[in-house]
Amino acid sequence: MTDNFIYVKGRATEIILNHNVKSELLKAGIFIARIILGGIFIYASIDKIAFPGHFANIIRGYNIIPESLVDLTAFILPWIELIIGILIVIGLFVRESSIILTSLLIIFLLSIIIQATKGPIEDCGCFGKMPFISSSNSYFLIIRNLVLISLSIMIFLVEVRRKSIRGNKFN
Repeated sequence: MTDNFIYVKGRATEIILNHNVKSELLKAGIFIARIILGGIFIYASIDKIAFPGHFANIIRGYNIIPESLVDLTAFILPWIELIIGILIVIGLFVRESSIILTSLLIIFLLSIIIQATKGPIEDCGCFGKMPFISSSNSYFLIIRNLVLISLSIMIFLVEVRRKSIRGNKFN
């Protein structure tokens, strides 16, 4: 019987080899997903850190949080995005970071849905003044956030499974 790279005899050996190949493909896929998701959040934070006033005006336009919290949110949120993005990319605190990213993405998604029910979205504020992956199309923004939420949940689930298989459930 042949496997991707090795000729082996016996069903048990074939299953083990197939599992190893699948495991390596899963690791590679999760690594790529971490780079993409973390990279997006790192990229998204840069302009907002550089221009917090512009980001504060976008947050203000959503009319979701009290005015007294707008400037604080505009200052803190991009730094959270940057730190969590870096942690996801380098592979530290991946489970915790993916929980925070998923939570942020759900908040962003709900904010976009609320704003879309009030009227067209001029600028989602997702990437500050940078146009990459930014849009005023509500449907695109909702779908994009759902895809990012799915990636974050997938990363979390694989990381939890990987840790529990190794016996490090709480590390």
